[in-house]
Amino acid sequence: MSEAMQKSFTAVFDCEARAVGKMRSEMTVHWREPRQMSWEMASDETGFQGGDGTAPVPMAYFMAGLTSCLMTQVRAFAKKMRIDVRNAVVNCHAEWEATVEGRDPYVAAPKGVRMDIEFDSDASVEDRLRLIEAARKGCFIEAIVREPTFVAHRLKTEDGWIDA
Repeated sequence: MSEAMQKSFTAVFDCEARAVGKMRSEMTVHWREPRQMSWEMASDETGFQGGDGTAPVPMAYFMAGLTSCLMTQVRAFAKKMRIDVRNAVVNCHAEWEATVEGRDPYVAAPKGVRMDIEFDSDASVEDRLRLIEAARKGCFIEAIVREPTFVAHRLKTEDGWIDA
């Protein structure tokens, strides 16, 4: 694609999580660009982590976000690519392993994520595969997951922000 034909846009989200109760977090998620919307959400841990289970656990939001992001892109890009999609279903299966050494907190490591996608279509298998590839590339959450060093952590100190 020539540079003259390229278009881009920026998507910006912010989320502030506040600790309330034992392990409950209440969050305000702001969509800053290209729209301006906000949502109030909450998460809590089960008794295993010392919570009360008053809201979904944080991983539930991740799983819902990852799965619905791909579902959204499949349907949106199907229209753009003129590929017939009916009765779309995406099933996401993810596994992690937590390892504990001595008295240290556990360390989480992903084992894998599998996205099973099915939909009715008169399109060829090749076209359906092209659609899934486009949806994978267009999903913002999958883009973050593909970049293992992309998430940066900072700590606010009396002297300002420092890398953590």
